[in-house]
Amino acid sequence: MTVKMRKGWDKGSVNCAELAQAVEAAGAAAVCVHGRTKTMLYSGTADWDCIRAVREAVKIPVVANGDIFDAEAALRCEKRTGAELLMIGRSAFGNPWVFAQVQAALDGREIPALPPLSERMDTAMRQFELAREDKGEHIACLEARKHLAWYLRGVPYSGYYKEKISSISTVEDVQRLAAGIRRDLR
Repeated sequence: MTVKMRKGWDKGSVNCAELAQAVEAAGAAAVCVHGRTKTMLYSGTADWDCIRAVREAVKIPVVANGDIFDAEAALRCEKRTGAELLMIGRSAFGNPWVFAQVQAALDGREIPALPPLSERMDTAMRQFELAREDKGEHIACLEARKHLAWYLRGVPYSGYYKEKISSISTVEDVQRLAAGIRRDLR
């Protein structure tokens, strides 16, 4: 059994080290700690020092989570927390290549560049097709509104397409937008 927890409920109830000791005593094989409180949600900065405190309080493996957005952040988090493992969350949205980039950094290898936008759109379209097969066209189109925008994060001049994405309602809309992105953006 593994356990994922946050730093605490709010800034007045930070109890992750004590909770980690309790779950270790109950037989947990590992513990994952997100360095924010529940009330913080995704705001503020993850507190990697609280993860370090958990690492020092237990003998089971500790997984660090929070603000691991890229390879450089992963290296900083690993060094700061001493965690055996890292958990990547939101930064993988629209960027599944972050895992290879982080692993390369952790291994001391050169960090691979993102693939060209056309290849990233191929991945986005594959994700859309899988969602359509699993959930149907309507839900897949609604989800594509978020997902395609994530794939365009950081792409220069993508504002026009980000606006169009919000009105996706059919497979044809998705295909048309993907073709336009491949044609117009690099």
